[in-house]
Amino acid sequence: MRVLAKLSLAIATIAVSFALAPSAKADPINISSGGFSLSNLANATGGVPGMDALDGSAITITRNVNGTGSFVALLNSLTFTTGFTGADSGGPHDFTFSQLLTINGQTQVLNLVGRIDISHTVDTVHILSAAPLTFTFDSFSVIVNVIPMNLDGFGGTSCGRLKADITVTSNTAVPEPATLTLLGLGLAGTAAKIRQRRRRKAS
Repeated sequence: MRVLAKLSLAIATIAVSFALAPSAKADPINISSGGFSLSNLANATGGVPGMDALDGSAITITRNVNGTGSFVALLNSLTFTTGFTGADSGGPHDFTFSQLLTINGQTQVLNLVGRIDISHTVDTVHILSAAPLTFTFDSFSVIVNVIPMNLDGFGGTSCGRLKADITVTSNTAVPEPATLTLLGLGLAGTAAKIRQRRRRKAS
């Protein structure tokens, strides 16, 4: 019985130390995009070559995250160059493109879907969607969801930003310190109760 009581108290002590321990230090999340360059997105016969070009510059950022959580990260600074794309280029035009995305040294291909709408006065490029990417590491995973965006061009150059929601999740189910504390105290209490009953029977 003494062994059980000592074991319970040891567990309770460990649980309390977990509860009182300082929070784990922040883990850095390093994000690098490869960038992309698209041109002639809606160019018809008679248009000026190279017009309606969308360029996304490569970006590298670092964000410190405590445990799990989410934040918005910049993927690319965008430059949209518009001009005459031909008499028959009006209306919507769908396109797809891709770029490399690296998080903490792990690289995947980010495939995106876009559309450009051509009118007499305004050309608008839309980033519509992208399949979510999941980067899995030893103790956590990073999920990337691109945020849809629109960028208007009135002739010349316009600038914008392509961003993503970044969610960090834990891969291991670690009991909360409060749960460990309650478990330890419960075991210690049970051991004390059993010991008390045995003493009563012996006397």
